[in-house]
Amino acid sequence: MDVIESLENFGLSKKESKVYLACLELDDSLASDISLKSNLPRTLIYDLLERLIDLGIVSYAIKNNRKYFRAAHPQELIRILKEKEKTLQEVLPQLEKLHDVKGTNRPKVGVYEGIEGMKTIMEDILRSNTKEFFAYGSSRSSFELIPGFILDWHKRRIKNKIFFRVLYNNTKESREKIKKYPVTLKYAEYRLMPIELESPTAVLIYADKVVFTSWTKDPFGVMIENNEMSKNQKNYFQELWKIALKN
Repeated sequence: MDVIESLENFGLSKKESKVYLACLELDDSLASDISLKSNLPRTLIYDLLERLIDLGIVSYAIKNNRKYFRAAHPQELIRILKEKEKTLQEVLPQLEKLHDVKGTNRPKVGVYEGIEGMKTIMEDILRSNTKEFFAYGSSRSSFELIPGFILDWHKRRIKNKIFFRVLYNNTKESREKIKKYPVTLKYAEYRLMPIELESPTAVLIYADKVVFTSWTKDPFGVMIENNEMSKNQKNYFQELWKIALKN
C-alpha cells in the first residue's frame, strides 16, 4: 500500500492527499508552488487547502501580504484518529442499542465488497462471541489476497478460544495450504471433502449468520443473519463432515 492509498484510507481524497504531501515536502509555500508540486490546477488548490485547514493538518501564515501554507507534523494524523475513536466510543453504546433492536424476524442480508469488506466479515466472527466457527469450500484465495491479516486473525481466534472446524475441497492447492500454514489449524480440526474442484468460494457459519464468500480478484461476501438458516447450514455441515476424509 503506497502513501497516497494510506492517506485515502485515513479519509482524504486522492487530490487532498497529493496537496498534503506537497506541503510536507515544500514546508512554507505558496499555493502556486503547491500546485506545481502536486501537479494539480491552481483553481483547485485553494479549495483543497481549505479542506485540509479545516481538518487541522495544514496551517497558514501571512508574510509580506502573501499567504504561505505549511503541513502539520504527520503525528497530527494520529491525534485526529484518536479523537475520532474517542468520539465513537462515547456514542458506541447508543449505536449498539440501535443495532440490537429486534423489530422483525425477517432475515438480514448484507453485501461486503473488496478487501476491507472481507476483513469486516472476518472481524465480525471474532466479535460475535461464538465458541465454534464452521467453514467449507476452498479458502486458499484468502491467503493470496490478505495473507498477513489472515495469519494475525487466526492468532486472535486462538487467543479468543474460538474452535475452527473446516472442510476443504480435496485439491492439491488445499493440501499445500494446510502444510504451509499449520498455525491456522491450531485449536481446530479439518477434513477433506471428496470434491476435487479448486474454487475461490467458501461458506462461513457462525452464531446465527451464514456468509457466502468469493475470494476472487474483486472479492465479496453476502452475509445472511437468520437463526433458522444458520441451524440448517450447521446441520448440512455435520452431514458433510461425516462423509469427509479424515486427515
